Amino acid sequence: MPQDKKYNIGLVLSGGGARGFAHLGALQALHEAKIYPDVISGVSAGAIAGAFYAHGMAPEDIFELLKEKGVLEYSKFGFPINGLLSLDGLVREIKENIPCEDVSELSKPAFFAATNLNTGKAEYFSKGNLCKVVAASACIPILFSPIKMNGYQYIDGGTFDNFPVKPILNKCEKIIGINISPVNEIEELKSLSAIAARVFQLSVNATAHNSLRECDLLIEPKELFKYSILDSSAANEVYQIGYEATKKELEENPLED
Repeated sequence: MPQDKKYNIGLVLSGGGARGFAHLGALQALHEAKIYPDVISGVSAGAIAGAFYAHGMAPEDIFELLKEKGVLEYSKFGFPINGLLSLDGLVREIKENIPCEDVSELSKPAFFAATNLNTGKAEYFSKGNLCKVVAASACIPILFSPIKMNGYQYIDGGTFDNFPVKPILNKCEKIIGINISPVNEIEELKSLSAIAARVFQLSVNATAHNSLRECDLLIEPKELFKYSILDSSAANEVYQIGYEATKKELEENPLED
């Protein structure tokens, strides 16, 4: 391996709310193919899945935990006084299941993207309070209260970078990307939260376009457009879609050494 490449395989996990269960199905398929990423870069739902994976949990175990607790179904977390959704439920599950205080303490090196609302720039955290960093990365604007860190307010990293390949781009021999945010036409938006989520999804999709080209293997399950980013009720189906899409992609485009 050339000296300037620190890692063999890097993994990029996009945002996409409850579609994040597809990340776990994809990871399971990668494991079955004996492909084990060395470094993780994630945003929003990808940061949540990535944190548990970088801690060392198996994809199937992460799936069962997140499905049971509803961690990826943000709309169930309740309303605080200011009227915005809270991510306290997510923070609680991270604290209870990952015995690491700092991002740098995870078993695998990881980068999590969040948007600094004060400076208007994307930041990539490889250290810092794990719970706050992941919550900030997953903090969909308008729906959630911004996360305060280091004197700044942070929101979802997907606002500026919904496919955070940047922090690992020149560090890996190969890069695998999993994009769970395909955009297709939908007929009806029934609630304010659904409208806000759709507006956010459309805006972040544009940020990922060029980054997707940097992958040696890109998994992008098109069927996911049918599933809401705020509804975990189809977790099993979404997981299976990620699994099958990855198996198919590996058959058609095997990741060569």
